[in-house]
Parts: sequence; structure tokens; C-alpha cells
Amino acid sequence: MARVYSLMVSSLGLLLCLLAVPCGGEIVVLPVVARGVHGMNGSIWDSEVRITGPNMEIPWHVKRAWVALPEGGFVDDPKSAPNWPFPDFNAPSSLIFPTGVTVLTGEQLLQDTTASKGAVALDIEGAGHFVFLHNVNTLGQARLPQDADGPPCCLPGNGQLIRAFTDPLVGRAFIPWITSGRWPYRVSVGLINPTSQPRTIVITLDGFWPIGREDTIPDGTYWLRYDLGYSNAMLSVNLPPWGFRQIDDLASVMQQVCPSCAWLDRAIPADIGLRDDQTQLPFYGYASVVWTPLNDPEFVAAVPVTP
Repeated sequence: MARVYSLMVSSLGLLLCLLAVPCGGEIVVLPVVARGVHGMNGSIWDSEVRITGPNMEIPWHVKRAWVALPEGGFVDDPKSAPNWPFPDFNAPSSLIFPTGVTVLTGEQLLQDTTASKGAVALDIEGAGHFVFLHNVNTLGQARLPQDADGPPCCLPGNGQLIRAFTDPLVGRAFIPWITSGRWPYRVSVGLINPTSQPRTIVITLDGFWPIGREDTIPDGTYWLRYDLGYSNAMLSVNLPPWGFRQIDDLASVMQQVCPSCAWLDRAIPADIGLRDDQTQLPFYGYASVVWTPLNDPEFVAAVPVTP
């Protein structure tokens, strides 16, 4: 059965094409780690990416478009880029189209690099795909099942299921809710520069505080506002071309540049501002908020600030 695709270029794809990045189908962006990356508090991380098309159809062809790394990355040559083709099923029109999910590991996505973590852009043939990153604290355990009945499929441990980025941020953005403090939470902030221009992105950390007991209604609802005493811790982060940076334990790093910000030790609600006032080029940002006693993370994607 012939496959007919509606070729669609998302806003991200259009921006990256304008930046001379090779484009074909849909472009998605994901931060990934290779197997066995050691984190804080004894955690050991692994990643896999899961891709499925509309109505659970198998994606036909996945190709890596570029890689962003801590020391700077690169654009893949379309002719030699890592790619993963899947069977082209020819079947009578009366048969149901094959369904399935494609799984790619962090090692596959970061191949041809020496990095243990970074960000990758995938060019997926067709349109309407669903792409998720599964990032897990495995504590070094092997994939399940651990027997001969089938290929290893599933990452053990607790972690995050993260929707791939499809739209970039420009100018200003914010991460709407994190829990600040150096215990029992810890916060990592990731920044991705998908361009050939070096960048400086400013991170601000702003604390919230309840307006007041008199404003709490009987069912316990309350309102939070910025408190001027819990605001304006700032950090400038330099990103090389095709750069990726993850700042782990943000409160401790912020305290080094703002020693008077003693509130950073406290567990309080806060948000993170991201700002690039120098360019109008795309970037991506996210936070990973980890409950330290269990190394149990939650993922918070940055969202745009509307003009």
C-alpha cells in the first residue's frame, strides 16, 4: 500500500531551516543521557526515546539532525547522519496498517560523541508523531526482562516521562513552578543552544510567599506572590555554538554568586526566569526537580513569556 504523507514543517523546523540546518520531516529535540551516568546522592541515570506515529503507526525513518554538547556540538551531515529506517510494509488496502513504537537508547542517540549527556534533534519522516523521553534513575540495574524470553525492553527504577520539545523559546521564558532549597529538594536547569552562535542566557530564581493568612479562604486555598526578599538571584550561563548545559543543584550554584541570598537554603515555591536579551534566536530550557531522599524527579519544561 502506497504511503502518502502530508509534509509539514513545524515552527521549530522552519527556524532551524533558516539557520541552515538540514530539514526533512518533523524536528523534535530531547535532552538525553547515555547509560550509567552518575548523578547526585548515589543516583545512576539512563535514557530511552519512544516514538510512535498517528494511531500508533510505526515511524518510517528517523534521522539525527544535530547534537548539542557541553563543549559545543555539531550539525550532522544528512548523508552520513545516524539514522534508523524501519520496514516499508506493502499490504492490500483491506489490511490494517501495522502499529508499534520505536525505542532508541541514549547511547544510540549520542553515538559518534564522547559525551555522557547532551541534547539531540531528530528528523522524523512524516507528520503527527508522538515522541517521549523516558529518563530513569536505574541505580545501575539492567533493563527488564532479565531473561531469554525477549529483548531487554524496559528501564527499571523511578523517573520521568517527558514530551519532546517541538517549539523553541525566543527572548524570554520561565519555568513556572519549582521547589527551591538545597534540601530535601534539588533542582537542575538545562539549557540548549540549537544555533551556530555563542549565547549568554541569564537565569533568575524568584521565590514566592503566601499573601497572608487573612487571604486564605476556608477550604485552604491561598495565593502566592513574589516576595522582594526572595527574589533576584541571577546566574549568567555561556553556551557555545550547539551548546548544552545542565546546572545541577541550582540553589548551591546560585548561592555562590549571591552569598546574601540565605533564603536559597529554604524549601519554598519559586519560579525560574530565562532571558536572552542579545539575540532573537531559538533556545530550549527545562528544570528537573528531584526529591532527594528517593532521587525521585519531576520534569518542568520552560514556557514562553508572551510580549
